[in-house]
Amino acid sequence: MLSALFFTACLSSFTHASSVLNGRIEIDGILLDPTLLIPGRSKCNILNDINPFVPLSCHNTTVQSNTCCFNAPGGHFLQTQFWDYNSPVDFAGPNNSWTIHGLWPDHCDGTFDQFCAPGREVSNITQILQQHGENEILDYMHTFWKDNTGNDESFWEHEFNKHGTCISTLEPQCIQNFEDRNDVVIFIKRTISLFQILPTHKFLKAKGIVPSTNTTYKFSDVLSALTSATGKNPTVQCNGRNKQFLNELWYHFETKGSVIDGIFTHADADSDSNCPDDVYYWPKGVPTPTPTPTSAPTSSSPTPTSTEDKGTIQVFTSTGSNFTSSKGPCGVDSINGTLNCAATGVTPSDFTNSTSGLLVFNASSLFSADVLPTGTIQSPVFIGSNHSQVITLVYTRT
Repeated sequence: MLSALFFTACLSSFTHASSVLNGRIEIDGILLDPTLLIPGRSKCNILNDINPFVPLSCHNTTVQSNTCCFNAPGGHFLQTQFWDYNSPVDFAGPNNSWTIHGLWPDHCDGTFDQFCAPGREVSNITQILQQHGENEILDYMHTFWKDNTGNDESFWEHEFNKHGTCISTLEPQCIQNFEDRNDVVIFIKRTISLFQILPTHKFLKAKGIVPSTNTTYKFSDVLSALTSATGKNPTVQCNGRNKQFLNELWYHFETKGSVIDGIFTHADADSDSNCPDDVYYWPKGVPTPTPTPTSAPTSSSPTPTSTEDKGTIQVFTSTGSNFTSSKGPCGVDSINGTLNCAATGVTPSDFTNSTSGLLVFNASSLFSADVLPTGTIQSPVFIGSNHSQVITLVYTRT
């Protein structure tokens, strides 16, 4: 199969630093077994994938009618990774590896669809993998596809339901021998196979960029290390104080043929990085420096006691005016002014983002709470700054 050949070819550039053990390739302790990752068969003619007259996704000059064999409208793919330096160590993944966020289909311009097929959404990925005998893949996911609150299953479901259902070539009618939700298995295996040819920690280490509490790195050097590894510019996301801490990374691809057994080609980013000139690559599980408190707004309300760093919550949103959580759409309660997210009973509110990337409601980016919601601590978040904990809601995408 071409997918196996392509995956093997991609691995060849790394084999100089690897060893073969019982037929498996191990790179820096990360187990790679290509035979586990051949995701399935599409209903496309495999030769179409190397046919010079079949366009690369995002490069077609005419509308392609067979979206089982041409990814559209989501023809630009992002293999996304996390460096969860500020998560509990049990939920952050290995210290010598970034972890999987997902595989996202974009519209070739940075916009994207989400939750495209509610009837295909799942809530039992572990069961599906076990049913298909994919226990080793499941073990791998519990190590390298981590949720930063410890709810891995919910995170996997969110990624498939939001992004996997929007991949045209993964629709059931496009899969040979579709049964027992093997579209979910294919999505997971393809995501993992791309993650495994992109060992970010190794790319950075090769250029002398390693996690450190006392060294900052030029962001240009970080970007250069990653670009030299793939030949194309990725998107790098930073967060924390002054957005100075490496946190997330998006590698970009275009495709020929189906996501199932087609060809992935590295592509330049279709979205911008947000990191400053100097960045930290902070070790996992080590507390970050105590930030300098910011000035509190002038008000007769209680004096805020949090800082911007401690009170930052990322809001994951589409490019439209609404945002949706794993619980459902989000809106502001017109009676008590709280943010609420639920599958039913919530009227979505119109939000925008400020030039500095903050969530805005009714022309204001001020939000607050009585108790700072963090980790397992929950607290209602209110519009305005009338409560004791000031919260910065950062408008970003997922």
